[in-house]
Amino acid sequence: KFLYRCREMLNFESRKTLCSALIQCQFDYSCSSWYPGIGKGLQDKLQVMQNKIIRFILNLDNRAHIGNRELAKTGFLKVPERVKQLKLGHVIKIKNKTSPYYLSANFQSLNENENRIVTRSKVSNFYKPRVCTNTFVYSAINDWNNLPSEIKEIKNEN
Repeated sequence: KFLYRCREMLNFESRKTLCSALIQCQFDYSCSSWYPGIGKGLQDKLQVMQNKIIRFILNLDNRAHIGNRELAKTGFLKVPERVKQLKLGHVIKIKNKTSPYYLSANFQSLNENENRIVTRSKVSNFYKPRVCTNTFVYSAINDWNNLPSEIKEIKNEN
């Protein structure tokens, strides 16, 4: 509410910086681990929260529609795409061996796993463990394995 009272004194960049520093960073901190396990209702509430942030940044009315044009203006992605981007960022660090061990412990390349037939598998894919589908490991590996090969071959994290 304080930000809304002061929004007329702030320009676009100031509003975006404040929202990124105070709100978006809290979500980004660990959403890749807990987001796959929450229900559709909470996922929708997170999207509503992000839409409110975008309305504030763009200085829109509280009932204004948030579509692709508004997302592009602010440089944001929809919540599911944002979570996927952050998860795949972790996976590329795991693949490049720049992540901490605890994060990469459950990620095995298919060619490292002797228990699986790898004749038709791709070298850049990870072995998908038989664990709950709501975990970071399963969802991150699934998203990574579904990427096109050209993207998986890129070494640069940026």
